[in-house]
Parts: sequence; structure tokens; C-alpha cells
Amino acid sequence: MLSDVLDFVFPAQCAVCGEAPSPICHRCVPSAGIYRSSFQGLPVWYCLEYQADIAAILKAYKDQARLSLLPCLGGLWSPALTAAVSTLSPDLITAPARNRQNYIRRGFDPVGRLFSATKMPGAKKDLRLIRFERKIKDQRKLSASERQKNVAGSMHSKPGSGSVLLIDDVMTTGATVAESIRALQSAGYEVIGICVLAKRIL
Repeated sequence: MLSDVLDFVFPAQCAVCGEAPSPICHRCVPSAGIYRSSFQGLPVWYCLEYQADIAAILKAYKDQARLSLLPCLGGLWSPALTAAVSTLSPDLITAPARNRQNYIRRGFDPVGRLFSATKMPGAKKDLRLIRFERKIKDQRKLSASERQKNVAGSMHSKPGSGSVLLIDDVMTTGATVAESIRALQSAGYEVIGICVLAKRIL
């Protein structure tokens, strides 16, 4: 796409500090690790706590189509994703349903592009396994309780079987993840774990 080419040829300022033409300054790259927590009894892998720096980078990537940030983001996420896949050996990797309005506005699937940037060879995936059955509001401006009501019962999955690792870029309240798990389990899958790039610590 044109924005992809322009972003690489004429890079904008650092997505975090706004200085010097570069996708992101070396000093602004977040320090990542491989961290574990749990959600609804399932293991959760993540590499960053969701704070201002990673929020700014993801906003630039997703809402400004700063695709030159992909190598940085993919490199940050890859160790945690590798750990999750190595530990669980899932039959399939999938992601929550994508908001069609956001997809049309952005022109690309942020999670799909980001997963590709992690360079996970041989990982069987279907990132369109889950779809929305109805429209939902943009989650970003909603409270935790409003998010839960917004997505409750909104997703469905193609029927199937096997173990599934659920992935996403960010996990905040867990409302989207919970609804994705419900949709997958209803369709016959066994969700065995979750792996996200960044997780809000509540």
C-alpha cells in the first residue's frame, strides 16, 4: 500500500519522543522480557506491561499506519510468543475477531501484520477463525464494565476441534479475550493459552 512505501522512504519522527526522523529511537525502544500471568485459569504470556511508551508505539503503528515499526514490535513480541508455542504446542494459533470499521479505516489488520513480523515458521494459524455476529463500539473509550457488555455474545467461530493459542497485541480488561474464548469453546476448540505483546497490570 502507498502508506507502507511512504513510511519506509520518508520516515516520520520517533513514535515515542518525536525527535529525529526515525521509526523509533534506540533509547525509546521499551525493555521487553518474557512474563507469565493467568486469565480464567489459562496461562498468559506477554513481553511488556502496557504503559505510555508501548501505547504510543502501537497508536502510531495502528492508527497512523507507521508500518516501519513492525520490525521493532515483532522483535519485542517474538520471544514471548516463541515461549508460549514451545510450551503449549498448540494445534492452531488465532486472534480475536477484528472490528470491520477499524479495518476499513486503517486498510490493514494490525495483529495479522504483527504476527507475520514475529517470523514464527511452521506455526499453523487461522487469524480469521473468529468473526463478529454484530457491530460493537470502539472499545478504547469504554470502561471495563462497558467493554464487557459491548462484546458479550458478539463473536462466533467456525466449528472445529483441537488446541488453540489465542494471540492479540494488547490485553487490558480482558473483555475481548474472554469473549474470544467463549466463541472458540462454543465452536468445539480447547483454548490452552494466551499470548499478547503488552498486558495492562490491574
